[in-house]
Amino acid sequence: MPRRSKWMHLLAGIVAGVTLGVFLILCLRTSSRSVETCPVAAKTYVAPDPLVLIDLKPDENIQNSNRTLVFVGVMTAEQYLTTRARAVYDTWAQDLPGRLAFFSSEVSRAPGLPLVSLRNVDDSYPPQKKSFMMLLYMYENYGDRFEWFMRADDDVYVRGDKLGRFLRSVDSRKPQFIGQAGRGTNSERDALALDYNENFCMGGPGVLISRETLRRVAPHVKYCLKHLYTTHEDVELGRCVAKFAGVSCTWSYDVS
Repeated sequence: MPRRSKWMHLLAGIVAGVTLGVFLILCLRTSSRSVETCPVAAKTYVAPDPLVLIDLKPDENIQNSNRTLVFVGVMTAEQYLTTRARAVYDTWAQDLPGRLAFFSSEVSRAPGLPLVSLRNVDDSYPPQKKSFMMLLYMYENYGDRFEWFMRADDDVYVRGDKLGRFLRSVDSRKPQFIGQAGRGTNSERDALALDYNENFCMGGPGVLISRETLRRVAPHVKYCLKHLYTTHEDVELGRCVAKFAGVSCTWSYDVS
């Protein structure tokens, strides 16, 4: 009996070890469900240093570097990290007059990519929280190091040379909010709750924000998240910018 008991204990230990191993593998898998089922894995993740993440030297700033014109934050999701995000990083990200980072859910991991896994953010749609918390991260970590900040989706293509020429012609010390302006369709306008003089920058083509606009808006993103009128992320960003920076999206005739 003692010998049998010994083997039973050994077998139980093996089963327990395998079970624990399977649990850890499932827990560490980067799936959108991991936020709820495995919060410990997210909590033990150590975020990379913001400067190291984008290869920015501690003394590098807008006065002494030609790669600090614009910081681009690309909103993506875990399921697109190896496809869309990788394609962005391997193509137009290399020609930017600045730096770029991807922003995704708390459990997202992507070795080899400059990825910010936003705390307490998932990949649900619409990505309002992801968008606003990305702006806050930009402000807190890079607010005084870049002249311009861009909010982009992972399916957009940016011409770095043309973007650089355009941004150098606009004063980033003033509140600027530049993109493809819109007010929604006639049937949507009541639902969007826009005043007669309000518009918003449509998110698809990308949105440019001067450092002065970011300085005025970023400290209030949590307020804006608590006072959402619609499920449209770009509309709510425009509303927040209008309220705290005092500017609307620039119409094309203003830019020209």
